Amino acid sequence: MRVERRHIYPVDLKDAGEALDMIVEKIGCSKADAIRDAIRYYADYLSGLEVVRYREIGKEDAKEEIKAYIKGKDRVSADEISDGLRIDMSMINEVLLELWGEGWVEPDE
Repeated sequence: MRVERRHIYPVDLKDAGEALDMIVEKIGCSKADAIRDAIRYYADYLSGLEVVRYREIGKEDAKEEIKAYIKGKDRVSADEISDGLRIDMSMINEVLLELWGEGWVEPDE
């Protein structure tokens, strides 16, 4: 006889108890089913997301990488640069403002 292994996690639901009760009442399922369905829902949702992990980089290095990235491109957005180079958006914007002042880039109008 094969015994199915189950995992049981102690969870404090004191802040979510009322919401869980409402879900159970509206859907007509058990609390355990509601929790399992919520986990599956968020797992499906998160599986489609790409997480960009930013690199630690100095401003001058970022500036050189951004210049190389945009060289030869007619049009590129700040968020595309940020994603492509894995550099934080605030650093991208700061460097782009400098490059604009130097005539390297023009803002999109």
